[in-house]
Amino acid sequence: MLPGFGGGVDQPLLVALERALGSRGVGATRAALTRGRPSPGLAREVAEARACVDGDPEISAYAGRSFGGRVLLGFPVRSASGQRRLEDERVLEMLTCPTLVVQGAADPLGPVRTLERLAGRNARLELTVLPGATHSFGRREREAVETAADWLAARVHGSSR
Repeated sequence: MLPGFGGGVDQPLLVALERALGSRGVGATRAALTRGRPSPGLAREVAEARACVDGDPEISAYAGRSFGGRVLLGFPVRSASGQRRLEDERVLEMLTCPTLVVQGAADPLGPVRTLERLAGRNARLELTVLPGATHSFGRREREAVETAADWLAARVHGSSR
């Protein structure tokens, strides 16, 4: 599981997701990417994520906070100033593996209308919107974690809890 930009492996959301997955019989490991400003084209971050997979061929899915993998918890397609992040939009359009985005309906970094449009263009992209939640999910964090854990468990084991 990968933390959000600038975050560490001990983010409460990732710790909770690791526990939730464990309760469903899905092993999980938290891994950190280099902190600091993103590299051009995210080349460094992609290389680090690939190194995680190369180091453990048993990995079947990624989960991430904000910037992450197969389950994305609060995916940003806007900057804090509201500018479109076209490269991030393209990533979602081009995904070839089943991917769940759990998004807060009030997340200014991931406008639901934009994510719905992107999900409509990519049949492998599934969107779950949590009403009233922001980028950090607030009181809806447990629901975000449970949704992500159920979705991953269903794909890893063929059923949810």
